[in-house]
Amino acid sequence: MAHKLYFDNVDTIGAVLADGTMTESSGDYSFAAASVLTNESYATDNNLTTAITSWGDTDTLRFNLGGSTYVDFVAFYFTSAEDVTIRVHANPTARDTFAEVDELDDDFVVGWNIRSIGPWTQTFWAVEAGGATIDNLTQIYFGQAFDIPVDGAGITIKKPYNSFVSSTYNNTEFSNKIDTELRQWSLKVPILTDSNKTSLETLMSVHKNTRSFVYYDGSSYHHVRLAKPLKFNQVAINAYSTDITLQEVS
Repeated sequence: MAHKLYFDNVDTIGAVLADGTMTESSGDYSFAAASVLTNESYATDNNLTTAITSWGDTDTLRFNLGGSTYVDFVAFYFTSAEDVTIRVHANPTARDTFAEVDELDDDFVVGWNIRSIGPWTQTFWAVEAGGATIDNLTQIYFGQAFDIPVDGAGITIKKPYNSFVSSTYNNTEFSNKIDTELRQWSLKVPILTDSNKTSLETLMSVHKNTRSFVYYDGSSYHHVRLAKPLKFNQVAINAYSTDITLQEVS
């Protein structure tokens, strides 16, 4: 089964944001800028705990990615489970009728929620509340799903104890559990193209080991971060290999 990484490889974090409302007429949607959201900048501030508020029906957050960009998924982070409808729009210009729309009518779980959209190649992207208030939404990013060229034989999963053992001056030994036991995935990737390498370099530069993203193991989605910097080995002309180590985030 395909293994995938879902991260912000289109620079959503650098997008110019604008809030407003979306008006529908005969199936067409038009955006009008207005100060309707509170703390809309929280959508891209890399803080998973602070939510955008005052997000009522038809209220919309528009993202200007700065140029025509291919996108095939959107990621939402919720701090509580929500049953809401979200419409995602895309358009080449800021104010014209939005040419593309996907309606995501779904139960969103606590944590990252990945939804396929399009795929479209557009400059302006918009997230609209479709019929009810959106609550407890803290982060949004768009991107292109990264297919990891790896099979099951190249994947190792371990669960470190995350504890240490020490002793006092009189040699009394004690242990201290400093964290919950979280999984760690090691993926040996035998072959990467130049394009693959560039995408993973974006992962390192944007997310480093501090900003979380999503790993899909072929059956389940996992909230992870990079545990180690990536090192690339050239195995042929324009071909590379690497090891990806992912740490589960609680």
